[in-house]
Amino acid sequence: MPDPKLGRKLAEPLNDPEPETEGLAAAAEKNREREARLRIIDAFGRLGISSDQWPDFVRAFYTDQQQRIVYHQFMTPSPFQPPDFDRLNESPQDWAKVADSAWALHRNRFLQQCEDWVRAGVDEKIVEAKHARGTGKKAPAPVGSKRRGGNTPIDRRYEWAAKYLLKLPLKEIAGAEADATTVGRVAREIVRLAGWATK
Repeated sequence: MPDPKLGRKLAEPLNDPEPETEGLAAAAEKNREREARLRIIDAFGRLGISSDQWPDFVRAFYTDQQQRIVYHQFMTPSPFQPPDFDRLNESPQDWAKVADSAWALHRNRFLQQCEDWVRAGVDEKIVEAKHARGTGKKAPAPVGSKRRGGNTPIDRRYEWAAKYLLKLPLKEIAGAEADATTVGRVAREIVRLAGWATK
């Protein structure tokens, strides 16, 4: 059973007393959507596309502060007290091992309590966000080649999504260095993540 002293707080934005979302999972989804939208807007800036060229729904999001709220659920673990250090009978290295072990135990108990809230049905399970892949370890494909070589940098993917929202043809977005099918798949996935797929 979860410990009621865990310091649970409901998902709430720092600057809005009445969020439009319901539940923690919905709040986490809104945060991911907001992040994707802001990255697309950054991509418009990098591409030199002025706001008067953005789709109306992008401009509406950018100008409405209420749509850019960040939701939080702060949980405070009980204070951690490291073990005493007996300088006369233990080395700093020995104490560090004992202290690290004590911290790991304390940390893991706290995380277990958080999981217990979910199992008890008091909290919702939060789906973890997909982490952006890196640029890869392989050498980049030569210019003019459609071979990927490495993963496309995240900023480039958001630039594809920004151009996709402007309804540019996929072949034009991909250019000579990328495959239009891949570009379309990546751009649509980002636009869906931003909640703009039906716009």
